[in-house]
Amino acid sequence: MKKLLALIASSLLAAPLVQAQVETGTTSGQMAMDRARSAPISAGGPTTEATVTVVDGKSMGKEVIVIEEEEKWWSVNVSTGWDSLYMFRGANLLGNGRGIYWVGADVGITPWENGAFTAGVWYATSTSSSREYNELDVFLDYTHSFGPLDASFGWIYYFYPNNFGLGGANINQNELYWALAYNLEVGPVAITPNATYFLNVGPDVNNGGWTKPGASYLLLQIDASASLTDWLALEPWVAYGLNFGFNSRNNGTFWNGGNNFELGLALPFQITSWFGVSPYVAYSYQWEDIVGTDENTWWAGVSANFSF
Repeated sequence: MKKLLALIASSLLAAPLVQAQVETGTTSGQMAMDRARSAPISAGGPTTEATVTVVDGKSMGKEVIVIEEEEKWWSVNVSTGWDSLYMFRGANLLGNGRGIYWVGADVGITPWENGAFTAGVWYATSTSSSREYNELDVFLDYTHSFGPLDASFGWIYYFYPNNFGLGGANINQNELYWALAYNLEVGPVAITPNATYFLNVGPDVNNGGWTKPGASYLLLQIDASASLTDWLALEPWVAYGLNFGFNSRNNGTFWNGGNNFELGLALPFQITSWFGVSPYVAYSYQWEDIVGTDENTWWAGVSANFSF
């Protein structure tokens, strides 16, 4: 009996390398950029990783050595994707049949516990030759975690190299944003209610801006994530936008109040610990006759993310 138990224990301890399940997510700065465009927060690369290794010992049994990877104080994410429409805060910016290809990158550092800085860039170009469009964004973000509550503050700069405003200057815009996100776990489902407030700080439309300084936008969103397998997840979201002089109607007037209701579903799958792909489909309903935008709008897209 003792020999049998010893044999069973020995075979269990001699198992091959076991790797813990890798958590996925995106940096706080990229999440803010995703929220700015009402896009899904897709799966990214690993945030933490633990490895358990079993090695032979010198005694009759086996010796188990547990090696835990130290948490990195830095992160690098590179992503690219395609969207069938460019939906920005409930507005169809380029019109039906015109989507975008885009690429983005960000670097994050964690100088102290529960605090992270992120800096990144995002570039997009239109998929239609009938309407040339290019956009370059730069962003900075700081996020501090208070247990399950994440508080963020950041800046986004938008630049449009082939779009010119009044006076012949390239259209550009500076925004500040503040965000709160609360992370909940309900059984196997992670739920994250979040709110992000964007404030335009210029320049004025007479100096190359695309809307008046002081215009703002509030996005209220609930994201959820449920793991279907070790590598596949289901990520629905629902959002409600509030416009404060930012978007305009087809007749050229601005308003304060409800902007649009949105829901969507992403299906991110992690191919390796550092590479993931996330297709999604989304729907938006707007009731304020937003310029260039149908009352009911469907669109879809896919993104690929590399994280190191």
